Amino acid sequence: MKAALGRRDFLAGSLALTLSPRLLAAVGDAAASWDGADGTTMAHWIATGRATPGELLTEAVTRLRRVNPQLNLLAQDHIEQALATVGNPLPQGAFSGVPFLLKDLGVELAGTVTSAGSALNANALATADSTIVRRFKDAGLVIFGKTNTPEFGLALTTEGDFLGDCLNPWNTAHSTGGSSGGSAAAVASGVIPMAHATDGGGSIRVPATFCGLFGLKPTRGLTPGGRGTGMSVGHVVTRTVRDSALMLESIAGYQPGAPYGQGLANTGFFAATLVDPKPLRVALNLTEPAVALDPEVRGAVVAAGELLQSLGHTVEEAAPGTDYALLNQVQNTLIASDMTAWLDYVALSRGREIAPKELEPMTHMIRREGAKYTGADVAGALQLMHQFGFDLARFHRRYDLILQPVAATPAPALDAITYRAGDDLASYTARFKAVSAFTHLYNMTGQPSMAVPFALSEGGLPIGVMLSAASGNDSLLLALAAQMERANPWRQRRPRVWSGQ
Repeated sequence: MKAALGRRDFLAGSLALTLSPRLLAAVGDAAASWDGADGTTMAHWIATGRATPGELLTEAVTRLRRVNPQLNLLAQDHIEQALATVGNPLPQGAFSGVPFLLKDLGVELAGTVTSAGSALNANALATADSTIVRRFKDAGLVIFGKTNTPEFGLALTTEGDFLGDCLNPWNTAHSTGGSSGGSAAAVASGVIPMAHATDGGGSIRVPATFCGLFGLKPTRGLTPGGRGTGMSVGHVVTRTVRDSALMLESIAGYQPGAPYGQGLANTGFFAATLVDPKPLRVALNLTEPAVALDPEVRGAVVAAGELLQSLGHTVEEAAPGTDYALLNQVQNTLIASDMTAWLDYVALSRGREIAPKELEPMTHMIRREGAKYTGADVAGALQLMHQFGFDLARFHRRYDLILQPVAATPAPALDAITYRAGDDLASYTARFKAVSAFTHLYNMTGQPSMAVPFALSEGGLPIGVMLSAASGNDSLLLALAAQMERANPWRQRRPRVWSGQ
């Protein structure tokens, strides 16, 4: 067997023909039902003739229609296009014939609308596929819709006026997190085994932990779409680690012309999940940033450290010494100024100002706040952003990984961390950062970071833990996640709202 199985290997033929006997054996679960299957298993069903793409699409659509009225996870319906797709030969990639949903933000699917959760984009029809969408298609995925997201991904909860609130299948009075909340709700409720997600400040990892899923934010530039500051990275939320790894095999690779990602290894992710990693040095960080931790969250992180020790890793309390007040200021400067510049461009290019009704009050506020920053402010923020990366790189000379919470609490109640009338940028971000204070550091530094399902709270809400590695060490994270999954399985857990009968 090859030491690493590359993307070209997966895309050269069907899963059954491409994987070596050892990897094919690792697929397993051939007799599993939909409720217990992941995307890798479904691809195996198709490759071995147990199911057809049309049958899997029919089941996914049935399940979507069963739970969407309760969860409001769907933003755009592309079922008719998907039916046409399965009526023709599909690319023989790693997930050939597996049904899939895109996030309604940051990607374009030719002939369809990507609203980004905003009335401003209600009629924004794409003329071509984004690079990452082409790679999803090359993997053989059957795209049948797009998922709910807050306006322009500017919230850490999927609540909004245009698409409406997306509800958490574990408890519909609580947030799914954001901005990939619709994707997380679709996977958590069993509609599909994985869905597209993006992470610009925690938008893969926060919904993953609030909905009991695995969520990896890859290294900056490893997947297509990175531009500007490079804070936002595209990938998926999944029920299993191996689906995340196999998807990364399918979509990783430098996008020609992109400002980030050249020279990164783009293979070996799936193979890494098959063997335990070497003993690792893990820094357990419960002190930075200085936010109040829910006792159950703290207990889960400590217990995760104990699990890692039992698996042969060294865990000790340590923190990198990050100035989170400065970090938050830098993030606000970069995000708000970028949003303002883009909205100003929209108004200029169409020859009329954006009307109040076209944007939510939150976005109007961010545009006003972003206009206050000077070019020198933005240039200085970029320099500081990269300095955080240098600082963390030095910390990783001593520690392979950092273990800490994904969020300070389990999923908050709806409306708890949303925009409120009278908010400015500082008051708005302070509200949600009291819950989600940890994830955005790794968007600034560009490092890979993952949310791993770990426990359930006494109230029945999922609690995940976050592990982060030095840039380019995505395979190391996936290897450890798979080891944790074997030691502390989570796939069998079911939320209150489940699409199966």
